[in-house]
Amino acid sequence: MSKPTRLSFLMKNPPRPSHCVPAALAVLACVSLAPSAHAVDAPRLTVVQRSVDQDQGGWLVNYRVRYHGAAGMVVTPTEVTAKVEGWVSNSRVAAHAVPRWSSAVISGAAGLSGTADVITAASDSQRCRERAAVQVWTDDTPDVLGGPPPASAKPTSAGAEPRQPILSVAPGAVVRVRLRLEHLHDVYGDYDPLLGARALELRLGTASFRDILPLDREQYFALPRSAWPVPPEERRDTRYFVSGPDSLHLEAHVPGNQYYRFPDRPVRYATKMRLSYWYLVANGTEGECHARISQSKDTPTSWKILAEGGDDQYLTTVGRWVKVERVFRTEPEATLLTLDFRISGSEVGEMWIDDIRLEPLVGSQQAGP
Repeated sequence: MSKPTRLSFLMKNPPRPSHCVPAALAVLACVSLAPSAHAVDAPRLTVVQRSVDQDQGGWLVNYRVRYHGAAGMVVTPTEVTAKVEGWVSNSRVAAHAVPRWSSAVISGAAGLSGTADVITAASDSQRCRERAAVQVWTDDTPDVLGGPPPASAKPTSAGAEPRQPILSVAPGAVVRVRLRLEHLHDVYGDYDPLLGARALELRLGTASFRDILPLDREQYFALPRSAWPVPPEERRDTRYFVSGPDSLHLEAHVPGNQYYRFPDRPVRYATKMRLSYWYLVANGTEGECHARISQSKDTPTSWKILAEGGDDQYLTTVGRWVKVERVFRTEPEATLLTLDFRISGSEVGEMWIDDIRLEPLVGSQQAGP
């Protein structure tokens, strides 16, 4: 039986549970990844530059690698392969408090991505996976020097595989590699990256390189990158407002205008939020005016309203602008929040709403499970 290498021993034995895994990273960083003496003359890739960036609940790793070989090589999509593996955890999420093994294999023959099961479960809400995707292009691709991959290497739509171009690599040429790691979890995936050092092995044709990725610490506290759009022009009124040039206008006597619902807005689970807005109810309004918050959990296979996340606020002051401020916490499984304003119970009345803001309060208290 062959003796296990030091690298395989370290990657196959989990570190202690923690929010990150600094001990494992410190040891792995000491492992030499230089090619053996007998392979010096073989085609190989060496790292010229590497950047590591958190992308919400995922990771984005960009490389510039140099090709060393006696002759040039042509790399077809089927000759691009990679393997990314390591112990991953995140103590903010109870299910990820204990490190679990993740091993994703990318084969050009099967596409430019691979998925690893981290937590297997019958329920989608409990299942966790890590998806690894790679893109490769060369410096001589027009208009991409120092920038994004060529258009042919970009995804054509959400979830679609990017098309890998055929590469022609000359001796000494620089190749750009982009590795994306995604945390696939219905609730936590968009905000909590899987933490832990990863071993990467990437092969282009007959040349390859290995690296240890320091993915053991969050770079920032991820929050949704979204905002409510401005209501359509026909629902805005320039006569009354707090901040110009207009405000949202509800009219009980106009069919369809007695109510306005903003589009569903992504929210981070279990997060303290503040909703604020100004409202003005016209004198003579007979209907009941109110604002309603609802929360839901939306997954690729199901959708449900979270009953505990609902809040209905009656707006009773008439004839003057009033500011409302509500502080609440999103539900532990919430992924979307909906806000609507309405006049109900009568066809007589008008209301204006302005300066609507929804913001997380994470300065002194971050989210938790």
